[in-house]
This record gives sequence, C-alpha cells and structure tokens, in this order.
Amino acid sequence: MIKNGTTYILGAGFNQCVKNINGLKPPLSTNFFNNILKNKKSNISEEKTQLVYDYIYKYWKKSKKSLLYGDFDLEECFTLLQLQLLEASNNNDQELITNLLKINSTLKFIFIESLCEFESFSNSSNLMLSFASLIYSREPNILTFNYDCNLETAIETVSSNKWNSFLSYGVKFDKIQRIKNNGITYIKKEDFYNMSNSSLYNWNILKLHGSLNWFKCIPASEYTLFKNYRNDVNCKKAQFILADTNRYFNEHTDNNLIVDPLIIPPVLYKDYSQDIISTLWDGAKEILSCCKTLIVIGYSFPPTDFGIKKLLLEAFEFNRLDNLIIVDPNTSVINTVKQLTHYNKPALVCNDLSEFLDNTQVMSI
Repeated sequence: MIKNGTTYILGAGFNQCVKNINGLKPPLSTNFFNNILKNKKSNISEEKTQLVYDYIYKYWKKSKKSLLYGDFDLEECFTLLQLQLLEASNNNDQELITNLLKINSTLKFIFIESLCEFESFSNSSNLMLSFASLIYSREPNILTFNYDCNLETAIETVSSNKWNSFLSYGVKFDKIQRIKNNGITYIKKEDFYNMSNSSLYNWNILKLHGSLNWFKCIPASEYTLFKNYRNDVNCKKAQFILADTNRYFNEHTDNNLIVDPLIIPPVLYKDYSQDIISTLWDGAKEILSCCKTLIVIGYSFPPTDFGIKKLLLEAFEFNRLDNLIIVDPNTSVINTVKQLTHYNKPALVCNDLSEFLDNTQVMSI
C-alpha cells in the first residue's frame, strides 16, 4: 500500500448524491425498511423475506405498513439477532440457532439487494462522476464504511475501464468470479493475480465493513457460529470469493457449502477479527499513520462504531495532520474528528459534496 499523504474516510452520507429512477436515495440504517417498501421495482422476493417481517412483528409489533411510514433502526434488528444467536449457542439450542441464522442471512441479503439496486444509477450522478474523476486522477487512499460499489463503478466509467476495482481492495481473494459472454467463470487466486496487469494497485479503496460483492464459503461440516475462519491445520480454510455480481449466493450450486456475505452488518458488537477484514484494518492503520491530509465525507461517527475511533486514536498517537477537511452538514462531527486526531488548527468544513468539489478546484488535495 502506498503511503499517500491524502486519505478519505467515506460514510453512508457520501452516497446520498445517488438517486434511483423513483428519486429514492440509498437507504440509511434508520429508514431502511421505509425505503425498500417504497421501492416498487425491488427485485426482492416477498416469499423469501416474509420470515424477516414476521420476526420484526414478533418483537417490535411493527407491521409492513408501520415500517413503510415510520422509522425503524436496522441496527436494532441485527443486534437482537446477534444477541439471541449468542444465547442460543451458549445453550446449544441447535434448532433455534438454525432458525435465527436463516433470518439473519435473509436480512443480510435483503440489505445487499436493496443497496445493489442503486449501483446502476451511480453513473447518472454528475457529483459521483466528478468525485470519481478526482479520485482517479489524484490517487489518494480511501477508507470506506459503505458496502456498495457505487464509487468503484464510477471510477471504472471515468477511466474508460482502464481501472479495475478488483485490484483496488488491498487484499487478494481465493477465487474470482467473472461474467463473460453471459456465462460465469471462476479464476483461482494464483491465476488471476499472476495475469499481466493484475497486480494490486499502490493506492487502495479499503472497505472496512466488507463489500456487497465479497463472500465467504465455509464447508458445512466445518461451520461454527462466530468462528473467525482463520488458517488452521485441523480445519479446511474458508474460501473468500470476489464476485462480479452480488448474486453469487443464488448462483452457487454446492449444497455442502454455507455462503455468507463478507460484510460487517450494522450491529452493536462488531467483529473485525476475521480474515480479509482484519487485514484491511491493519492496512488502514498503516495508511492513517502516514496521512497528512484527512478528508471525512458523510460519516457521523456513531457511538456503536468505536472501532474507527480506536483506529484513529492509535494511528495519530505520533502522527500529526497538516490539513483536516469535513464534508457534512452535521457540524458536531468536526470536534469529534479533531479530538480523535489531536488536530488543533481550524478545519475546512463543506456542507455537501458539491461544495467540496468546488473547493478542490482551488486546492491541491
């Protein structure tokens, strides 16, 4: 990874410049169900998702109609599932574990499907394309908590597909899924990364909460709840898949494998210890330890995300920023970032992405 002087931190607010054909923006944690139920062109099957709505009604007494017109925090749903799974695991209640895992997995895929529907609209956002051009030309490092591939899609567009998102993630995957001539092919790690022009890039987009097109496949006989899936001589290694599409779950045919999206869902207690994810956090610390200009866009530093606070406090134990830029209408973020980075000068504050891009015309960022 290149020790680039400029680093971006992107949160969910960054994607609010993208809208679908109905004028809807990508959902946030608090309006997630409100958003997907309004989306009449959703590809998500009601039959497959009913168990999630039954679960929500069971504990929160919220019907689909209530979810359509009122707010409901997705993080609460994921966190209750997480706590119940831990309890069921401690009690060795296999039947309950199985049922809760089905609900948890289905909720993850609802989450993924809803975000992926916006990817095709990223290229219709002038702001997104302008930002992608800036990133492609100046090659800063990006640390993002977003699961979607909107930015990667936009960079591939502005680069006329000279830039390959698969080489930007800072880690190597065990298997690469490619779609070619309407068919699906799989490439082994050693074959893909040894190809001409297939070395990992020096500047990276590190997706610290995982990505919609990342999956882990675990042999069913080796699957253990909350296991880290690290290398072990007594256990088959999990396969980490980098896919051209988020639909890998629907396309795999091996019933002996459990397929799970490689994402850290919005839960209260986040586990960053699993392979790939832990490597990304190590890389992020290295990058921030050398960063001189930090630009934070659309990230609110929620109380449940202490991982990023720990990361910044450790990275800036000795390092000192020259410049701090905050792009967010929420001005409370300013003091949070200044305290975490020990920055004691005035920060440049932009209300939105448009204002920031206007400022880049006169700044060397």
